[in-house]
Amino acid sequence: MRAMQVRLRFFAVLRERLGSRGTRVMRPGTTAGSLWDALVDEHPELGAVTVRIAVNERYVERSHRLAEGDEVAFFPPVSGGSGR
Repeated sequence: MRAMQVRLRFFAVLRERLGSRGTRVMRPGTTAGSLWDALVDEHPELGAVTVRIAVNERYVERSHRLAEGDEVAFFPPVSGGSGR
């Protein structure tokens, strides 16, 4: 099986811990959720963070299969102001 590479982007608290960008080589058929799980395995402190995942600027489910060259972005919950 041939490996594929995706680009990673991190926002908010994730950016502080992992940097803003990166790349990852993985097996074809890897899902967005399993990519996040692998990152949590490497950085256990992220295990408590719930994220939304976007691929190529569209939010996806954890079951979304990644493809060569995809850009995968991880967004933690964001707290906002009062809106006034």
